[in-house]
Amino acid sequence: MTTADVHILAGAYTLDAVGDLERAAFTRHMGECPVCAEEVAGFRETAALLGTAAAFAPGGSFRRRVLAEISQTRQLPPCVPAEPAVPARRRPWRKRALIGIASVAAAAAVLVGGISIGLDQSVPGSPVPVADGGAVTSASDATTVRAAVAGGGSVSATVSRQLGKVLVAARALPSLDAGHAYEVWLTGPGAPRSAGLVGPGGSVEAALPAGVDGVSVTVEPATGSLQPTTPSVADLAVS
Repeated sequence: MTTADVHILAGAYTLDAVGDLERAAFTRHMGECPVCAEEVAGFRETAALLGTAAAFAPGGSFRRRVLAEISQTRQLPPCVPAEPAVPARRRPWRKRALIGIASVAAAAAVLVGGISIGLDQSVPGSPVPVADGGAVTSASDATTVRAAVAGGGSVSATVSRQLGKVLVAARALPSLDAGHAYEVWLTGPGAPRSAGLVGPGGSVEAALPAGVDGVSVTVEPATGSLQPTTPSVADLAVS
């Protein structure tokens, strides 16, 4: 490995994406190269900031979809760029760190956009933001039912069969610890179907498949469950 090769390992070394031999070589190199040592320190700071910038817990359905796609998608061979004849002039680590942040931000935007397009609110995950629900509540056939919840608060379900949607709203439900959340289920023939998570004072709008005749709410892990795991805190019959 040439000196130029060692220099370009700073980013990979910071992310622990090097082999044992490369790690040992670069560790020795940092002891003799204050520029690379400073660059690694900057990369570590940048990686720490990126790690806390945006975090969310994907739900079980999202994980199943990803694993299903992985099993059907052939991986491409690694792309190994040709080694340049003359090493390019190295940018200061601060400038390269900013470029790296911009690249990660762009990738994150694409990922979030892909999730927004590919998934609906029925995927378990973090609590769903308050839904608008205006179209459902103003529909000509809209009907609303409510149920009190033991311990305080209530849950309502507004249904529009014409729109094929249901709006489930929670009001003043007891607060839960960080490891748990309220999950909404659509019930009827067959297994219950998750409509998403809802906060103690939030709401969630979901598609209403034919045959669904009830809505229930249970307390589940904060990342959501594939099926109800606790007794329901509210059950509503919808028409």
